[in-house]
Amino acid sequence: MAKARSVAKKSVAVKKSAKKGTRGYSTYINRVLKGASKAKLTLSGKSMKILNSFVADMFEQIAVEAAALARSNKKRTLGSREIQTAVRVLLPAELAKHAMAESTRAVAKASA
Repeated sequence: MAKARSVAKKSVAVKKSAKKGTRGYSTYINRVLKGASKAKLTLSGKSMKILNSFVADMFEQIAVEAAALARSNKKRTLGSREIQTAVRVLLPAELAKHAMAESTRAVAKASA
């Protein structure tokens, strides 16, 4: 009887639930941070969570605005034009200009 209990306990100990990875932008935030500065800067865990939430929120806002623009133009596909207009609507003037310049450069680099 003692052997049966020890075998049962071992099988329970072996079964562990697999953790699902949380998706986020922390990897990309770190890449931008390393590329933008010459100094070896790092972010604390709390600041990374705040930035991750900010990026996710901005993504959501841009997607909702772009979808509304596509709907108002009776289109079923989101194109670069809708995204660009949504960014111009949501971001302040100077920040929108920089975003447009960076996005144009990124698209040119990706297509080349």
